[in-house]
Amino acid sequence: MKAFKYILLAFALITPVVLPAVQAQDKPKGEGKGMRVDRLKMMQEELALTEDQVAKIKPIVAAEGKAMAALRDDTSIAQEDKRGKVREIRQAHASQIRAVLTPEQQAKFDAMGPGGGKGKGKGKDKSQP
Repeated sequence: MKAFKYILLAFALITPVVLPAVQAQDKPKGEGKGMRVDRLKMMQEELALTEDQVAKIKPIVAAEGKAMAALRDDTSIAQEDKRGKVREIRQAHASQIRAVLTPEQQAKFDAMGPGGGKGKGKGKDKSQP
């Protein structure tokens, strides 16, 4: 009975470490496309985009995704340099998206954070804890 408890304990400790690696192998290569679609959908809802705006923004978001994927796959660039490049890519595409938006939508887009995305600490009042 004691050996069974040790086996269960070992399994419980190993599973959280091994499971993410196994799940990562199961993901299809084009997984990033879902993220771009989600981002576009989120912008559509948050900014109340028209169909014309969605049609104009969709290729911008797709191009940004391709640029990010190419950067991610480029092993010749150091990780710290990649962070700066990510900012450059986001800013370049954000300015293209802003050009399609109305002034009211631009204000909301800017409040959503860098690149118009919501995330950790983005779009929040920094004066609050």
